[in-house]
Amino acid sequence: MVLNTTSTTKGVATEKAVAAGKRRLSLAIGLLMAGVSLTAPGTVLAQDEAPSAENGHWNLTDLYPSDTAWQKALDQVQGRIDDLGQYQSTLTDDPAALATALDAIRDVEKETNRVATYASLQADEDLRNASAQTRQAEAEQLGANFESAIGYLRPALVAMDSGQLGEWLKDERLRDHRRFLENVIREAPHTLSTQTESALAALGPVMSHETPYSLLANSDIDWPEITIDGKQERLDAAGYSRLRESPDRELRKRVFETYWPAWQQYTGTIGSLLNAQVQQHVTEAHLRHYDSAMAAALSRNDIPTAVYHQLVDSTNAHLDTLHRYLKLRQRILGVDQLHYYDIYPPLAELDHQFDLDDARRLTREATQPLGPHYAELLTKATGSAWTSAYPSQGKRSGAYMNGSAYDVHPYVLMNFNGSYGDVSTYAHEWGHGIHSLLANEAQPFAKSNYSIFTAEVASITNEQLLVDQMIDQAETPKEKLFYIGQALEALRGTFFRQAQFAEFELAIHEAAEKGEQLSGERMTAMYGKILRKYYGVDEGITDIDKTDYVEWAYIPHFYYDFYVYQYATSITAAEVFAHGLRTDPEKWRDDYLNVLSQGGAASGYQLLKMAGVDLATPAPYDSLMQTMNQLIDEAQKTLDEIQA
Repeated sequence: MVLNTTSTTKGVATEKAVAAGKRRLSLAIGLLMAGVSLTAPGTVLAQDEAPSAENGHWNLTDLYPSDTAWQKALDQVQGRIDDLGQYQSTLTDDPAALATALDAIRDVEKETNRVATYASLQADEDLRNASAQTRQAEAEQLGANFESAIGYLRPALVAMDSGQLGEWLKDERLRDHRRFLENVIREAPHTLSTQTESALAALGPVMSHETPYSLLANSDIDWPEITIDGKQERLDAAGYSRLRESPDRELRKRVFETYWPAWQQYTGTIGSLLNAQVQQHVTEAHLRHYDSAMAAALSRNDIPTAVYHQLVDSTNAHLDTLHRYLKLRQRILGVDQLHYYDIYPPLAELDHQFDLDDARRLTREATQPLGPHYAELLTKATGSAWTSAYPSQGKRSGAYMNGSAYDVHPYVLMNFNGSYGDVSTYAHEWGHGIHSLLANEAQPFAKSNYSIFTAEVASITNEQLLVDQMIDQAETPKEKLFYIGQALEALRGTFFRQAQFAEFELAIHEAAEKGEQLSGERMTAMYGKILRKYYGVDEGITDIDKTDYVEWAYIPHFYYDFYVYQYATSITAAEVFAHGLRTDPEKWRDDYLNVLSQGGAASGYQLLKMAGVDLATPAPYDSLMQTMNQLIDEAQKTLDEIQA
């Protein structure tokens, strides 16, 4: 499992959202198409200096002692993959035969993941290292070989009598595989014939429009340039992400007036690509006998469609809270009329640099409500050479946690430059890391791999605990306003913005299901209508230029089949947990840690519901909005103190 915080080839990420959920080992979270540049030279490991927590380098010898040992392991795993076909003829003979086959398959999968983890981490240390890139390609091919070798598994199980397979679930030898088999039974009505499934799998790469979109968005568009202080700045995705936060309002205005017209030139092509992707989602959902494309997408993780609808309904019911925040932003920026280009600059500046020791200390302090065992695991993880912390030449940008090596431990990659955002990223990624440690500790490999639906709850809860602590410990009103601003912007960006994306995604799929064609012009109008509603354009709260309506074309996640809604649900659940853990840790701790320890043993929705957070009801969203309104009140009071 790989969870990301900015864009990488493992999956372009979002503003606290994510991308590559369809790939088995790739989940993501982060800053939408940030393409983060390395802004510091970083540290270089001396030849006689061993990797350590202190120097911010990870030690991959915990996986394999050398490249030679890794190559030997890869060859051995390939041999084991070749042997998996032997179980096809006996798979459904009896529970014992099924247990034997599934045990063998999962064990090979576990070793395949370990091989892939080493190759991926090493490749990301330096993208210029051709040998490392070759090893990563070999590991990816190994994974493809594994998937191909077990292609018989699900069709054979679906072909069984579901009643008989249900009876087999009572056999203790299948205990570790019950969740997998329950999902097979649940999805059986939507599983097609072996021939059709094989055809759809073979057509998968052809039917996906993610790659041509990515090539167009990242390589083929001739991005404009603007002059800043006598220097030419290229306005690609990375330049836009950086400059839209500038304190210079006139510069931000120029950035928007230059950047979005560049996208407008390609709305016809991008509209065609997205329409084709939506039609593919709708067609496959129909073939599989689902009520809708959204139902098909949510079914993969056993999430009821009521969660999606409740998110959209609750968000619309609470747009007044977003509008309150926008009015606060207008007041702090001191502008007569808030524009869309005023959304991104921070509400306050913080004149303070953090180091990696600060990140460790603050993360440990903030998570104390999670109890001694969590603290023990976190201390061990952050005090070991499990983090590649600093930017360096050739290193992959962004941040992620890779917890795919079940028998080893998680690794975190980031690019620490000393800002509070880097400290928050550290807490976020190790929220994922401790989630993996707890799940691996409590669950067998077959049930350890949790879904994105709960993954982001673990990381965002850490972020929330951290920012709450920073607000409480702020020494000056300006410092306090900075941290309140961080908390509020997280709620805007991770809740409202992702819910806005989710509403648009639902709208374009519902239009396609009615037989309507979706041109780029049509999608621009649909997105613009939602954007106007969210930002209160008709109420005079925000002024948005019509050229900004093309923003939909900039979002890669619409190609990922109902993915981003989970970031809005995650911050909703995380805020409930964070508030409970800070105010009454004894009441909330065990239920929260049980969610993490369960891994993939049950539906993420059910795990959260059992812990007291039912995301198919209004209650958690109402709680989130209560928190946001309290933060707005506190920000206004603090601003009054500053301006007094």
